[in-house]
Amino acid sequence: MFICYDIIFNKGAVYNSINLNKLRGIIICMSGFSSARKGAVLAISGSLFWGIMGVVCQFLLQERQLPALWLVHVRMLFAGLLMLVGDYFINRKNLYEVWHGRYNIVQMLIFSFVTIMAVQFTYLSAVKHMNAAMATVFVSLAPIMTMLWLCLRRWESPRFNEALCCISAVLGAIIMATHGDMTSLSISEEGLLWGVTLPFAGVVYTVQPGYLMKHFRPINVIGWGLLLGGVALIPWVQFWNCPVSLDITAILMLGYTVVFGTAIAFGTFLASLRYIQPHIAAIYELLEPFSAIALSIILLDVLFQLPEWIGTALIMLPVIYLALRKN
Repeated sequence: MFICYDIIFNKGAVYNSINLNKLRGIIICMSGFSSARKGAVLAISGSLFWGIMGVVCQFLLQERQLPALWLVHVRMLFAGLLMLVGDYFINRKNLYEVWHGRYNIVQMLIFSFVTIMAVQFTYLSAVKHMNAAMATVFVSLAPIMTMLWLCLRRWESPRFNEALCCISAVLGAIIMATHGDMTSLSISEEGLLWGVTLPFAGVVYTVQPGYLMKHFRPINVIGWGLLLGGVALIPWVQFWNCPVSLDITAILMLGYTVVFGTAIAFGTFLASLRYIQPHIAAIYELLEPFSAIALSIILLDVLFQLPEWIGTALIMLPVIYLALRKN
């Protein structure tokens, strides 16, 4: 996939010694795409890969009873390794430049052992105790929480339209958690706890590595974060010691979460930022929750009725509004 990426967008300069004529024939039609179309294809691909991954993880966690921590460990360890390999072959730059300087090292260690690990474990725990559709929608609350954090950090009160976004998103989350009946919960208390935690974890994931993402290649930063986080979990879980037996279906799904759902999803989405503005990519990213919802309904028979759709709309519309604001 990383080789395909270079052929499409760099005309195969790095790999001109490799006989890829057949592959070029398949994808040559994309070489004439405009920058906007290239960015759209990459951003949409990454978002769909993420959405599908949520449904795959729900199957592994609920149907195959895989522990969330073991799945986090495998996903982080091998996806991080794949991303670093891809970064090396695509960019041909120093893989270790992020480790130069005491401040960079401290920020990377925090990102690896706290930030990215917390986000991964929180999301998969929410999927396990709710479902992929609802967990992915709750993740979408992160931009709202980030906006509130920025207001708090600047000692500013939210503007009127920003306050409306917050009210709408909170109301949507309440409707989804209660199925429209404010006297009872439609999900477990543990699922609600993980769901509420998700947007806060998303804020940390957005804010904490900001300096690193600005000064270094994001794919390199995320690759190192995933790899080191996966390695740090080895004292508690080991990829070679799976607690349940895996059939061929589970193995293929596990492979998808690592290769397509994480490494390639991150790679394609980050690559889209070379061709389109971040606020445009953020709009395409909204395909993730909707693809997770559609696949959950079709493949896992998840009930997503009128209250859930209303709640989703109340959450996603403010997110779309924020994504359209370039500042």
